[in-house]
Amino acid sequence: MKKSTLSALFASSAILITGCAPANISSNLRPSSTDETSMQTRCVDFKTGDESKTNALLSQYDGWKVAYTSEYTTTNKTTTVMVMCFEKPTNK
Repeated sequence: MKKSTLSALFASSAILITGCAPANISSNLRPSSTDETSMQTRCVDFKTGDESKTNALLSQYDGWKVAYTSEYTTTNKTTTVMVMCFEKPTNK
């Protein structure tokens, strides 16, 4: 009985320690490369991991320029969330 309780406590501790790993946050803001004064900007947030869902989501921004990216992930890779912002000149 003590051995199974100790094993369960150890397993719970290991999960708690790895699940609470510090986060790694990286971002990149690119300066606009155009003199356009009227730009459309759209941002999307999504979880990575499912390539087909990610490609489907980002395909709607084909032809747009990436203006901002940010990635949030834990060191044990249990959560990876991204934010991407795109821009393009408005139609005149």
